[in-house]
Amino acid sequence: MKRLDLQGIRGIAILAVLGFHFFPKIFPNGYLGVDQFFVLSGFLMCMLLSKSEKTEQSTLSMIQNFYIRRFRRILPLYYLIIFISLIFLYAIFPDSAIVINEKSAKQAMMFLSNRLKTDEESYFEMLSIAVDIFTHTWSLSVEIQFYLLAPLIFLIPSRIASMVYLSIGSLIYFYQLPPSFTFINVFSRIWQFLAGMMAFILCCENSMQENAYKLLEEGEDIVENCEKSDDSKNPLRFFKPCSKISMVLTVSVILVNFNVFTLPADFVRPIITFLTTAIIIFSNSENNKLLSNNILTYIGDISYSLYLIHWPIYAYWKLTQNENILMLIVAIILSIASAALVYNYFEKWYTVLSNRNVAILSAILLIGNVMILHHETINEHLEDQKNVLHNFTSLDGIIDNLTLEDAQKINYDWNINDNNNLITNLCNYTSTPPFGWCNMTGLDQNDNKKYKIMVLGNSWAANHAKILHQECGYKARIMIIGAKYGCEPLYPSDKAERCYKDIDDFKKHIEDFQPDYAFHITRFFAYGVGPFNGDFANDEIYQTMLNNVKFYTKYIKKKFYILDAIPRAKNLFNLVEFMKMNLTNLEIDDKITDLQDYETARVRYHQLVKDCGEKCELFDYVPKFYQKATKHWRFFDDRGFEYLTSANHLSFHGLELVRDVVRDVCQKCSTRLELSPPTENSRIIEERVKIDFKCEKNDYWLMLKRYSMGN
Repeated sequence: MKRLDLQGIRGIAILAVLGFHFFPKIFPNGYLGVDQFFVLSGFLMCMLLSKSEKTEQSTLSMIQNFYIRRFRRILPLYYLIIFISLIFLYAIFPDSAIVINEKSAKQAMMFLSNRLKTDEESYFEMLSIAVDIFTHTWSLSVEIQFYLLAPLIFLIPSRIASMVYLSIGSLIYFYQLPPSFTFINVFSRIWQFLAGMMAFILCCENSMQENAYKLLEEGEDIVENCEKSDDSKNPLRFFKPCSKISMVLTVSVILVNFNVFTLPADFVRPIITFLTTAIIIFSNSENNKLLSNNILTYIGDISYSLYLIHWPIYAYWKLTQNENILMLIVAIILSIASAALVYNYFEKWYTVLSNRNVAILSAILLIGNVMILHHETINEHLEDQKNVLHNFTSLDGIIDNLTLEDAQKINYDWNINDNNNLITNLCNYTSTPPFGWCNMTGLDQNDNKKYKIMVLGNSWAANHAKILHQECGYKARIMIIGAKYGCEPLYPSDKAERCYKDIDDFKKHIEDFQPDYAFHITRFFAYGVGPFNGDFANDEIYQTMLNNVKFYTKYIKKKFYILDAIPRAKNLFNLVEFMKMNLTNLEIDDKITDLQDYETARVRYHQLVKDCGEKCELFDYVPKFYQKATKHWRFFDDRGFEYLTSANHLSFHGLELVRDVVRDVCQKCSTRLELSPPTENSRIIEERVKIDFKCEKNDYWLMLKRYSMGN
């Protein structure tokens, strides 16, 4: 008969996970539901291996049977949800989410999602312009990876003793390494799988009838045999299923998972693992009516579908409807309804297919995923953009006869390639580009009459690399750019530990480099955080900014140029649609301009320059983006081309808009040698030595000089 109580545990676990994802402030401990899934999976793995051991003639056939059962249950639904998620990714998700999720989908298809996030992924998620819709597949990756170990562990002699030793080792490993690593690492989770395996061996293995199991998985039937055929062999024969103990354990799990107070993970994770293991031992379908009730067991039945489906739906809400509680409730209802449909009409269907048909189905879905990730529409689209954007005299490649549809395509290209467009071949990077430190190439390093220039900032520093090289390069013998993702040079954004380290790194480099001129170029984060009442003396953010400026200017020989703040943009992925709806430019301005915090950032900047003295000077993009006549900010032109990307970086079109501002600042840098700034004629020559609008050759300025001399 079916172990309804274990399905009930599944139900509690998935509800906890949903609570944590949809309402993290109310259910901060809901992540522990995944720990329960690991224990249940260990129980089921051991059940499968034990049955195969009794029925198969060889160890090889036992292992083969185990893997067939595991993969036939997991793969079809897993690949189906990835396929559907990819369709919706391309159809309705913001452009800024595409590149990150294409990479993530590839990892998910190979069950390699349990990896630390890259700087790019962390940065874009911090900006809330991209959410990894496959991030939840990390737990399936951990489970699949443990499948490689499970048969080997099962075959070790003295199973219980061996599992105890392995569990202790895994638990030590879990506590010794950083939580960000151990949370998703299979070796730090072995002890939880083994807890479930030991629960089966201790309470169920010797009482198992050979034909008593109809095994599916992940929200499917877990069947028990109530007959104790040889109770004397059971090491826990002095423990009997007990209603009172079972209910106490169940209530304890609920109190932990759904506690509104954040419990320390290192303390509570072993507790929830122990409680779940104990419930498996002391409970059954008859003695725990709470776990065996119809609603909870049905939620347990659909838990696999619900786990896979809910996160992409939540991610879409997060990106497009954030803070809209009504739509969040709709997202929850849609998740549950979709999971029920998938369970009843897909899961139940494919679990009764033959092994051959399940293998064919899984292969078709996998191939479908590969095809959609490389579908012709994207390739043709990107190729079209290359043809449109090549061989023009500016970074953006915009010409006069482009249509609104062209603008939509080019905006799309700028958005999905936003991170790649921060990278330039003009840089020798000291770490993974575009973040870290960049040493600009193509400069005359032997000309000591030119200057050492340093650029400090977050991703906006990388965003400006090309244009700074073009406009300031003729005055520089050395130019280095330090770009830290989401961290500003004057104040640690969100007081994150990594941002404190980044500021220390900025200080070390400026002390070692001692530039003649330095540029501070960031898109503000912390600088605009309030509340701020104008009391600079008691404003902790401002005082920290001022102290850091004083440190930097000790090592800057001539001038520290600081870019002033402008507002952020929002909903840019809807820009062309707004224009097609015949909204006025002012109406669109209101929809896409985010005025939060920027004025406070500007107030702090202006006081900062005043207190810094003559060595500091502001430069400003306000004249380019602010419409004085209408008192509106404008982040697009009349043809629909964006000046900002969805990540709030300057698009190539935006960089061209501010080019003369950057040029003016660069020309302020005094020179000992009479140097001529780039002229319009030299800019035409410049295009002859460019590879394309995204990257320039390393000996760019040397070649430009040769062309100018007629060589």
